[in-house]
Amino acid sequence: MKAGASAPGFSEFTRAVARSPRTALAELEARLRRAQAPILAGLRPGLSAAEVAWQFAEAHLEPGADLRALYAWHDGAAGGGPPAELMATARFLSLHEAMETRRFELGTAAENEFLPDVPAVDIFDPRWFPILDDPVGRVYVVEELGAGRVMIVDRMQVGAHEVLGESFVAFVDSLAHDGIDFKPPPPSADVAVLVARLESKNDRERVRAGQELTRKRPAAAFEPLVAMLESSDPSARQTAALILGLLGDRRAIPILIRCIARWSTRDSMGRSDATSAWAGLRDVSKEDVLTHLERALAEGDTALRLDAITSIVFSRDARAAVALQAAAMSDADPAVRAAAEQALRAVGEPL
Repeated sequence: MKAGASAPGFSEFTRAVARSPRTALAELEARLRRAQAPILAGLRPGLSAAEVAWQFAEAHLEPGADLRALYAWHDGAAGGGPPAELMATARFLSLHEAMETRRFELGTAAENEFLPDVPAVDIFDPRWFPILDDPVGRVYVVEELGAGRVMIVDRMQVGAHEVLGESFVAFVDSLAHDGIDFKPPPPSADVAVLVARLESKNDRERVRAGQELTRKRPAAAFEPLVAMLESSDPSARQTAALILGLLGDRRAIPILIRCIARWSTRDSMGRSDATSAWAGLRDVSKEDVLTHLERALAEGDTALRLDAITSIVFSRDARAAVALQAAAMSDADPAVRAAAEQALRAVGEPL
């Protein structure tokens, strides 16, 4: 999307009449509570005016009233996934995280500028301040340290910024109106085609396909992504595992457990693959990975129980020792009992 274009779902409100950011944020809070939005579980308390001023002063920055109001409202959200997302896939950064993100982006811009065609300021402007980020590395910024537009900055597409609001207050108003229910536009191509592009030899095409699938999370991508787990391309396998988890489809749980088990015992590259499958499994639901593994060990078929044990060994998580001991003592299958007993030696006996 070209600079200046408005994101779908936000166009009506980017022309909102300027008003107090505190009022806009209070209305957003009320909307979140009426909707029982998941982020309510992750929102941190706001910072004092003195703390906000100190952190900006330490960075030699003078924020506008909008940024000061934002971090007095809430200091970002903790964790990952929906409890940390102020809008679909976009995590609400704490002020400290925002400062670190800004430093990183400015450093990356300085390293990647190509004069005279692509100066660092075009990649990341020092007057931009990040407030959100997403899993594909895009940063949601406010121009002029809070006094300008809100837009998405993608370092893979220098200069092509997706504008979400003509001002910070307009962005917050649009979020309060429909951001919680915002659905991204349909994929730019058939879902199977997008998944196939994860194997593209063209780096830009591959990255953009991964970004679009991550942002839009189309349910129809489930089967193509499962098939992509068998790709001979490590990058495609790993990206498929990550996106599969983001779909939030619980059918992915046994599939990703089997991937962790199979890949982690293959070779050094396999361990890297297994780490991606682990991250995908973490994102399937609010339950942590160990919960999924313990449930598979208790309720799965023989093959899945063995895969769960192998995955626990990969994790080296001593919290699983109780579940392993139960399997070692009472599982109906001698192969599972033997595997659980061996795994106990790897992770440690329960306390």
